[in-house]
Amino acid sequence: MNPTVTQQCKSVVSLATKLASWAEGCQSMNHLKQIQAQAIASNLQTHSIILGKLFRFAAVSPYGDLAYAYRMFDHMTQPTNFFYNTLIRGYAKSSFPAYSVVLFNQMRQNCIDPDEFSFNFLIKARSRMRLDEISGLPDIMDRDEIHGALLKFGFSSHLLVQNALIHLYAVRGCPVAARAVFDESFRVDIISWSGLVLGHVRAGQLELARQIFDGMPEKDVVSWTAMISGYAQAKYSREALELFSEMGKSGVRPDEVTIVSVISACTRLGDVDLGICVHSYIVQNGFGWMVSLCNALIDMYAKCGCMDRAWQVFNNMSRKSLITWNSMISACANHGEAEGAFWLFSCMLNSGVAPDGITFLSVLIAYTHKGLVDEGYSLFKSMQRDYGIEPSIEHYGCVVDMLGRAGRLNEAYEMVVSMPIPSNDVVWGALLAACRVHGDVDMGERVVKRLLELKPEEGGYYILLRDIYNTSGRTAEANQVRRAMWDSGAEKNPGYSWVGT
Repeated sequence: MNPTVTQQCKSVVSLATKLASWAEGCQSMNHLKQIQAQAIASNLQTHSIILGKLFRFAAVSPYGDLAYAYRMFDHMTQPTNFFYNTLIRGYAKSSFPAYSVVLFNQMRQNCIDPDEFSFNFLIKARSRMRLDEISGLPDIMDRDEIHGALLKFGFSSHLLVQNALIHLYAVRGCPVAARAVFDESFRVDIISWSGLVLGHVRAGQLELARQIFDGMPEKDVVSWTAMISGYAQAKYSREALELFSEMGKSGVRPDEVTIVSVISACTRLGDVDLGICVHSYIVQNGFGWMVSLCNALIDMYAKCGCMDRAWQVFNNMSRKSLITWNSMISACANHGEAEGAFWLFSCMLNSGVAPDGITFLSVLIAYTHKGLVDEGYSLFKSMQRDYGIEPSIEHYGCVVDMLGRAGRLNEAYEMVVSMPIPSNDVVWGALLAACRVHGDVDMGERVVKRLLELKPEEGGYYILLRDIYNTSGRTAEANQVRRAMWDSGAEKNPGYSWVGT
């Protein structure tokens, strides 16, 4: 061979090795694009190792760019199993898991056989899909089709795939199907057992979940968390906290999800002393930087009436999410600290965080408690005009309550009848309560007619109308309403005001 050609070959190999090494250590998309530019300049853009490493970074790294990875994929003439698997994996973890199924089907249509990793990522994607996503795609694979494809391609005995399938059935609340896969497995591990626990928890079968949990040969953070979260969500707060205590003795370190469930249990119990202990545990064990935990602590302290501690958590947070701002604004609004809610809302906007419907509802509640009707009504109108947020039934209900408390009953009535969305009994009930406070019999009669069309069995509406008549000295009408309530068989179940007093 010509020495010059040999030297050129060595140079290309050396450059390819160097670029592959750079690609392996890629840390940002800017870095990736620089390496990619070098590869193109050296005619190495299709080098399988370099391309594979760059593609994997873009598709699955937290610092990558899934859309960029898809564009890279789209320019490949014949993508291999590796590239399909990597992109399926990326979408499985993304906000668009349904596209993993689309890619999987595309891979099969292009006669590229899936392997156990293809199925693992596919099943994980399928387990993360919402029901509306599943029904919205015509060629989506259901669980049985995936299971059948596993058998067809001979991957049903792979532990990795079996565990993914158990988890798929578990998150959909199908413990019987999860157990069938478990029982058919040649071998199982701690992940298999945790999937069974999760399946019964999701199905609301806590006793069965606990039996399996207690019988596990070994427990990991997933199984502990599944059981603790199950108790917390079912409002068995004591059981959740007792199990968390056992978890500490077992030596298994909790994760973010575990502790959020524990804080939730403290909140439901209203046990602020225990909540303070959990807070100390969070700080001492290095979890204090986690935004989700701080948000849960703010909510707990606020609901337990410890606003000073809620403010302390909020002020110590170096990073705040939309949920953080909403939690603190809501806490202020519900505790009568209207000025604090207004100040937080202003700070939130100045920090560049865009409000959502929950933000506006909390601020509207603050305006209601403060009696600032014109300011609150102006904020309500700005939702759609300035922020593109469509008011929901809760926003309309809050404004109706606000106007009603201020005695502006005609405005409140006009708002309800002109709403672009269907009204409900709670909105009309808030207006009826205002009619009682202000003794407006005529308006009360109109509102009750609307309410009885919606819920004729609700006795509370009859009682409110009776009280309005009695307040106005119209005893005969009050007695007629009482008889009408008895004749209709309605029962008292009041709940009229949209916001707390």
